[in-house]
Amino acid sequence: MTARFKSFGVMLLLVLLSGNGNATVLYVRVTPQEIVIGADSKRTEETGETICVCKITKIADTFVASAGLAEFGSFDPREIAGEALTSTQSLVDARAKFEQLIEQPLIDVLMRMRTRNRERYEAFKKGAAVDMIFARFIDEPELVGSALTPKDEKDGSISLVKNQITLMNVQKSKRIFVGVSKRAEMILDRPSLWSKGTVAGVQQVLEMSIEDNKEAGGPIDIVQITKGGFRWFPKEPECDNRSRRVNEQPSTCNSPRH
Repeated sequence: MTARFKSFGVMLLLVLLSGNGNATVLYVRVTPQEIVIGADSKRTEETGETICVCKITKIADTFVASAGLAEFGSFDPREIAGEALTSTQSLVDARAKFEQLIEQPLIDVLMRMRTRNRERYEAFKKGAAVDMIFARFIDEPELVGSALTPKDEKDGSISLVKNQITLMNVQKSKRIFVGVSKRAEMILDRPSLWSKGTVAGVQQVLEMSIEDNKEAGGPIDIVQITKGGFRWFPKEPECDNRSRRVNEQPSTCNSPRH
């Protein structure tokens, strides 16, 4: 996957291209005063059925947000992110540890997918099989991210191309997004989008992108992280240890079991 950089005045736009293989809509806005992360809740299992999940999770003092493969195999990116955070001090080190821990389990899943579902595998090659964001605000906003994209090697093996984001000592507003529709992308720099605040603007971007992507779906979760505190919108989601939503299974993200 190749990251695209565009400059819009004080705004740096970094897009993690996810291709058709990733139905997640994820938007992150970072300023010197706050980090706002928003995501949809729909995830597709290996069976093709969809489930309602929490794509944003708090682990100790850090929030992690994920997109991509999670219901294809025995590994759980959130669990691996937790292990990476507990064994390191800095977010940069946590990202490196995460990449190390997830590499072989992810390659194993991708090898199987290449055999069973070549079309879906090729879509991940154009985007990212897993996107992971780590964010926290202790003395200043900190955010690192990694997008892992499969690459076919000449010997038939699969390697992972790692595209990384590091935002420290943020002086100007920056944004990161995955799965935002073209229609929503066109309004990102309109002042009217942000006139009611960052949370309201992120909500509108997510709603519009979900309307344009039938593979994405609500409920929408948004967390606002400030120095020493955080707030969920509309409320903190309840999830089990596999990131699946508890007692909240709307048809927008959950397909009926047969």
